[in-house]
Amino acid sequence: MSDLKPEKIAFISSIGGGVQIAGFFYPSHAAHIKGVIQICHGMAEYLSRFEEMIERFNEAGYHVCGMDMPGHGVTYEINKDKGFPKGYFGGLKNGWQVLLTDVMGFHEYAVRRFGREGLKYILFGHSMGSFVVRGIFSTVRYNKQFDGYVFASTSGKHSAVGIGRFLAGTSCFFGGRKRKNHILEALVFANYNRRIKRPKTVCDWIATNEEDVKNYMDDPLCGFTFTGDGYRTLFGLISFIQSKTAYAQLSDRPCFFTYGMEDPVGQYGKGVEEVISKMKAAGADVKSKCYGPYRHELHFEPIKEELYSDLIEFFDSVDKPN
Repeated sequence: MSDLKPEKIAFISSIGGGVQIAGFFYPSHAAHIKGVIQICHGMAEYLSRFEEMIERFNEAGYHVCGMDMPGHGVTYEINKDKGFPKGYFGGLKNGWQVLLTDVMGFHEYAVRRFGREGLKYILFGHSMGSFVVRGIFSTVRYNKQFDGYVFASTSGKHSAVGIGRFLAGTSCFFGGRKRKNHILEALVFANYNRRIKRPKTVCDWIATNEEDVKNYMDDPLCGFTFTGDGYRTLFGLISFIQSKTAYAQLSDRPCFFTYGMEDPVGQYGKGVEEVISKMKAAGADVKSKCYGPYRHELHFEPIKEELYSDLIEFFDSVDKPN
């Protein structure tokens, strides 16, 4: 486990009802500070799982920050007494837009904490967090507030997103907003292990290292089932980022895709490559790297040091704001 001790804040969410979001600042103590990296974690996990990566970024001269999303991590812990279960985003029909609002709200706290002058701000998202980052990258009122973007282990186009959105909305309409939705869980995850010979767990698709998979499965704040509202928020976000509208209003800031060829979330590389191709065709400044036969959580795979080095190289290449 990491010895990092982040500065912690809690701020009021745009969800309303007094819901609070837990945020974390990891200041670098390097002699020369280059910028700030804001991390958006993935589905059914939390920010501090990235602390090894955060340490590398700190050592390279970058402050790091991020928040635990609604229904996740410490944010779940501080709101659970308000009837706010894991995998629940607040029950609003426009939940994915509210989520982006909170991520940008936290960004304002980061600018207050670290300052803006001479520092580049880069938004990094893993998995579901990459959907959030792509949402911001494709929203005109937000996408120039960061100087660079990273989409880690993202997904290609989902043809069944309309069906998923309809089922999630129906579930919420009939009282399933806060209830675990196992039907949609099966729809999303049922085939994720299909290319793994003799899988030992339902989560083998996460990483090639058995210990990392076990750690994930043993963690009560990881791998939980999303609620009906959680899936409505997720599918709403995916629907937006793969829309013609999103591709028509991409940021002009540089972005970097990282992915593995054995990751079912990215359709084994093909889905990610289709997104890269579409973004390039739309005029985006895109860099990418495939890390070969590795699975979803590249930051727990044997190539993680190579990944960290490549990410820092990308951060260093991003221009500072004028």
